[in-house]
Amino acid sequence: MKKTRLLSMFIAVMMVLLITSSAMAETIVIGGAGPLTGGAAQYGISVEQGAQLYIDQINAELAASGSDTRFELIFEDNGGDDTEAQNVYYRLTESKGAVAFLGDVLSSNCKVVAECANEDGIPMVTASSTSYEITTDHPTVFRTCFLDPFQGVVMANYAKSKGYTKVAILYGNDDDYSIGLADSFEEQCKKNGMEVTAKESGSFSDMDFSAQLTKIASTNPEVVFLPFYGEQASMILSRAASIGMDVTFLGCDGISNIVDFMTDKKLLTKVVYCDHFDANSETEIVKKFKADFKAKYGTDVTLSFSATAYDAALVICQAILRAGSTDKAAIVEQIKTGTFDGVTSTITFDDHNDPIKSAFIMTFDESGNKTFIELLGNE
Repeated sequence: MKKTRLLSMFIAVMMVLLITSSAMAETIVIGGAGPLTGGAAQYGISVEQGAQLYIDQINAELAASGSDTRFELIFEDNGGDDTEAQNVYYRLTESKGAVAFLGDVLSSNCKVVAECANEDGIPMVTASSTSYEITTDHPTVFRTCFLDPFQGVVMANYAKSKGYTKVAILYGNDDDYSIGLADSFEEQCKKNGMEVTAKESGSFSDMDFSAQLTKIASTNPEVVFLPFYGEQASMILSRAASIGMDVTFLGCDGISNIVDFMTDKKLLTKVVYCDHFDANSETEIVKKFKADFKAKYGTDVTLSFSATAYDAALVICQAILRAGSTDKAAIVEQIKTGTFDGVTSTITFDDHNDPIKSAFIMTFDESGNKTFIELLGNE
């Protein structure tokens, strides 16, 4: 089956390349943006790396087919700032001639840029922005990552499936990602008949969550939901251990790099989270992606956003090739109606322009290695 699928993919790609080889003899610019500096730089860098890897590969395939068409990714730093995100978008689409946009990386930035792209009719695919509003009433905007309500529901359903009845929530009250996840998780837990024993919050800049954790511990939950990024979650885990909390901690995609910040890796065995990608998968497409990534960047894939960004670039480029032009409406139509064999899954889009796929439920072993548990949807 694997060989048949790969052969079919190869034939399909070659047919598209042959059809478009004479129709688009040009360099096609794709814009992209995210934080390449500052506290969220690792997310922006991972997106740029994944997207550039696909651009390199499709250009090599185009050259081998005899086509003169090439893609160029211009990915700029917006520092995670909303105003700069908008400035970068206009600079790339108006001055650099980008016909499509890959980004933005952070949900707060992406909300601003999605409005701009929708007004301009620019095809836009984000690899990492999970806020529900980004693709709402924006028919030209898509994503290859999950959205927040999906992740919150999945993790609440996972908790129920394991027999947990008492859950608590600790979230960041100054971050859209964290707030959205906390709300969707709480709502689904209540639908599942589970008791939310406590819901505490703090600023992402907090270095000590002792007060919140002490309140949560006093309610005796079986699990604690942490919709944080890896750095904040690592501090919370360490602090929880110091006050003797012995519970399971649930998280979502943002927590996937927690291993980079943990000194005591054994604490990670208490973490279960949902992700877009299983880097330990033995499928041929994943093994090739990992090998190509390491050959280009000299490091292993650590953030799943490298994989979703690879898929975002794939969706954009394949849509342009299938359209046979850089007409914006034609590209959007190809994205909306197409099926794309990505590294995270076979991707199609629903009526909300979100990907139709399941979540990878993951944990860690005592050495901090990621371990796959199961695939789970939102049913």
